[in-house]
Amino acid sequence: MAELSPYALRLALYLVLMLLFGRLLFVRPGLPRSISLTLAVVALILVVIDAVNRLSGVLGVPAADIDPATAHWFLTGTPVGEAGLLRTVAVLAMLPLLASATPLRGLRRLALLALSATALASLSWNGHAAAGDGFGGTLRLVAGIVHLLAAGAWVGAIAAILQLAARPQGLRLRERTRELWQAAHSFALPGTIIVATLAMTGTYTYVDLGGSVQTLIGTAHGRWLLLKLAMVGGMLGLAALHRWRLVPALASSIRGGWQPRPLRSLRHSLAFESILAVLVLACVAVLGTLDPLT
Repeated sequence: MAELSPYALRLALYLVLMLLFGRLLFVRPGLPRSISLTLAVVALILVVIDAVNRLSGVLGVPAADIDPATAHWFLTGTPVGEAGLLRTVAVLAMLPLLASATPLRGLRRLALLALSATALASLSWNGHAAAGDGFGGTLRLVAGIVHLLAAGAWVGAIAAILQLAARPQGLRLRERTRELWQAAHSFALPGTIIVATLAMTGTYTYVDLGGSVQTLIGTAHGRWLLLKLAMVGGMLGLAALHRWRLVPALASSIRGGWQPRPLRSLRHSLAFESILAVLVLACVAVLGTLDPLT
């Protein structure tokens, strides 16, 4: 069971940092900001645990035996350590901005977006995206960063729309349902751009790493990647269902006689898409530890 903990930690890091970044992109002003603050606190804890575990693994000693000088060398003298330090500083800087009671808009929101994007992008150094030199290595790293940010935008959008759908409707039924429809409807174009970006950067990275149809079928990395792609395909199918059937049905319900079924169907579909997103990230957590060619 101990072997599962590194994968669980990687999954938690991806999920929390993507939610933190994506929610800041898409969350509606009326939703509680305490969720983002909680995510930032959890992210800080996970980032510290990840840094300690990585250094402990490099040295082959228990975490309690790591001395300050060695920790300083790791955090300032290795690419992975420097990325971890940048991640920690970015998340720390977010805490006072999220704790403030002032409205989340303008420069403050831009600063939070930049910090959360920095924290998420730094995870590129934890996987294959940073395994390159020269101009080709730089392109691979940039593709990895863009891929992470696009994935974070998708995950955050799903979470924000699901949060709107899951709110108790009460006496504000029509108003809140209209807010949900507006959020889901307005995501159509950004969603298309996100999917195209993920497809291009993911394909480029895999080919750049030496991947082929043969390695896709004949290696552990390839089989995990196929599993991930199958679940991404499921997410795309649900996204198409939302865009062409469920969201228009919700609009018809708002304009005409109220029917609870469209709202209920959209809630269930969003929940299932969220589950698939977590499973995709679980695959990503494993893929980052496997050699693409073996």
